[in-house]
Amino acid sequence: MNIFTKIGELVLRIFDIVGMLILAIPKIPGRLKSIDTGNIKKRVDSDAFRDNISKIKDDVNFDEKISKISKSVKKDENDNLSNSEEINQYNVKRSTQFTPEEKERTILYLQIMSGAFLVISILYIFTYLSFTFYCILGILIIAYFLYLLFGKVKVMYSEDFNAYRDFFLMYILAGLILVLISYNESIVNAFSFSFLPSASILIFALILVAAIFLIFRIRYHRNYTYGTVIEAGEKTAYVKVDYDIRSNVKPDIYLVENNVAAVTENLVKLKVDEKLFNAGGNKPVYIIKAVEK
Repeated sequence: MNIFTKIGELVLRIFDIVGMLILAIPKIPGRLKSIDTGNIKKRVDSDAFRDNISKIKDDVNFDEKISKISKSVKKDENDNLSNSEEINQYNVKRSTQFTPEEKERTILYLQIMSGAFLVISILYIFTYLSFTFYCILGILIIAYFLYLLFGKVKVMYSEDFNAYRDFFLMYILAGLILVLISYNESIVNAFSFSFLPSASILIFALILVAAIFLIFRIRYHRNYTYGTVIEAGEKTAYVKVDYDIRSNVKPDIYLVENNVAAVTENLVKLKVDEKLFNAGGNKPVYIIKAVEK
């Protein structure tokens, strides 16, 4: 019984304290208004207060510590910049580890994978493949495709990686769009062909391929490329060029005009002779300038 009495008293005290706080809340604004802010301001602005502040700064060497902190921050920023430069140099070294043959072979495999996914999508639409077999093949193709794209191409062509990524991913996306279209009867029957009822799918496939070509050309196309001079003459030079998806130049050694006095081992910028539909790729015709001597 004594225990319950003590607990009851404790509860009553808690409620008593809470009640006092509640009653005191309305009086707080009046107390704040009664504070003489002018007197406080005078005390803060007084010479004695300033002297005390300056003594504290002198005692703790405030300015010296601030300068040390700022120097430390600048040092960290310089370290970060040097680290980023080292990372860029490392990426350049990694990209030069691949031979032109390896680069060409990787792009060829990437083209095969993206084209294969488009083909199996069309075969599935025409019921030549079951849904299960299509999913298994699709997953395998996309897995190897992503490995090539992000594991190799991103290192080989770091500066133009976005162009390679978007171009090949659009073909994967085109295959998925065709499969989705095949489930919509109104779209499939948009064009009536009595001899080939599913011809609408082929038409949409051609439209998607043309759209990919135009989108890529508008966003990424350029009329120049880069190469390395392997033999220089007075007015001509043999230049080695890697695969360049943006200018549609195939990897090869080209004979070009040399009117800028570029010499052997110079990295040069090359003007490309453009043709809209050229399966063999465009060809560089002359050196615009030496980028690196």
